[in-house]
Amino acid sequence: MMGTYDTTDAQQRLAIEDMSTAGCHEVRLLLARELDGATVPRLCDTVVDVMADGKRHLVLDLSAITWCDNASLYTLLGIRSALQHADGSLTLSAASSAIRRALDRSGLCLRLPLTPGTDRLPPQPPVRPVKG
Repeated sequence: MMGTYDTTDAQQRLAIEDMSTAGCHEVRLLLARELDGATVPRLCDTVVDVMADGKRHLVLDLSAITWCDNASLYTLLGIRSALQHADGSLTLSAASSAIRRALDRSGLCLRLPLTPGTDRLPPQPPVRPVKG
C-alpha cells in the first residue's frame, strides 16, 4: 500500500506504519514523531495511496506524535473531507498530548473529534483474589 520514498528529512521526522489487520475494512496507520508543514506531504501521499487501493476508511493512531502545528490539523481536516467525499471516513485515535495541545491551541477540537484508542493501551495485569 505505502509507496517507496527517498530518504529525506521528512521521512526521518515522520514515521508511518501500517497497523491494519487482514480482512479489516479500514486502514489503520500509526504516526510517530512530528506533524508539520515539512512532513504532512508524506502523510498526504500515503492517504492518496490508500485511496488508490480502493480503501475509504482510515484510522490514524496519533499516540506517538511528539509535535503538531496548526497547519497539520488543517491538513487532517482536508484528508477527512476527501475521504467523506469518497463515502469514507477518518478517525483520529489515541491522541498524544502534543495533538491535544495543538487542538486546544487551534480551536479545532469539535471539527476533529478524537476516539480514545483503547486498542493501544498496555495490557492490564491479571486481578488476583484478595486473601482474607
